[in-house]
Amino acid sequence: MTGLNATTAIRIRRLSAVPVLALLIILAVVLGLSSPYALSFQNIVNILNQQASLILVTIGQVVVILTSGLDLSVGSIVSMTTAIASHDTPFAVPLAMAAALSVGLVNAIGILQFGIHPILMTLSTMTAVQGLTLFLRPIPGGSVAPWMTDYANSTLLGLPLPVICVAIAVIFAGVYIARSRFGLHLLAVGASEQSALLGGVNTRRIILFAYLLSSFFACLGGLNLAARLASGDPLVGASFAIDSIAAAALGGTQLSGGLGGVTGPVAGVLFLALLGNGLNLLNVSTYYQMIIKGALLIIAVSAHRRSQPGL
Repeated sequence: MTGLNATTAIRIRRLSAVPVLALLIILAVVLGLSSPYALSFQNIVNILNQQASLILVTIGQVVVILTSGLDLSVGSIVSMTTAIASHDTPFAVPLAMAAALSVGLVNAIGILQFGIHPILMTLSTMTAVQGLTLFLRPIPGGSVAPWMTDYANSTLLGLPLPVICVAIAVIFAGVYIARSRFGLHLLAVGASEQSALLGGVNTRRIILFAYLLSSFFACLGGLNLAARLASGDPLVGASFAIDSIAAAALGGTQLSGGLGGVTGPVAGVLFLALLGNGLNLLNVSTYYQMIIKGALLIIAVSAHRRSQPGL
């Protein structure tokens, strides 16, 4: 991307998170006027703590989406991580991380070496990993290491420690994607892989790292979830793939790649969480909640039509 197109693309990326941030503020005001508990400190903290794992998974999903891919295996990786972490072995966490990174490596190999479409490749690994997870932990149970439980229950400055750690991860990932050469290359690959290759970008390495990072953040999300549950659950990550993609779309990340960042998708996670929480407080039926969320996502996705590569 050069000249006017590059300048325009940078400006659009900076503004991509504005709509969801505006929606989040409007929703907060409406819910604050509707229910005195909706914006209470305790409720906000509870929402942040509950969504910490999904935020981590969404960061990794965004990295893949920026390259014009999708990772449907993240939910199974979350479940597998809780299943491994809940086994009584001092090497549970390293094993979980190694297993997660192995999934990311297999995804990248299938996409890069065999030319399999990202959706089909990650759908296949999602199924395989889910089967392995059910083999390791057929039903919820087990227990995590005491330090993980201590971590989940610890607070700092009145906030749960997991919330603070996730906030640090969001800031670091956001700055790194926006300011580093790697982040620029992610966007370039997503905008036009061929153009990025001609521009000297090692596109294969960027895509490899993207899927490894997606698996890494999915594993972090699974570890955080296992710490909160103090056990493993083979199905706990079932909704994470769709939820992370939905948050990315709602947050202004271009699903066809090349446009987006971390701020908008994280705001998307919080918007959907606050919306669900507020509708529950207002005793809105679950059926109506699903209709409302679906309609919002249709609107968000319909706004992501790209007229030019990189825009």
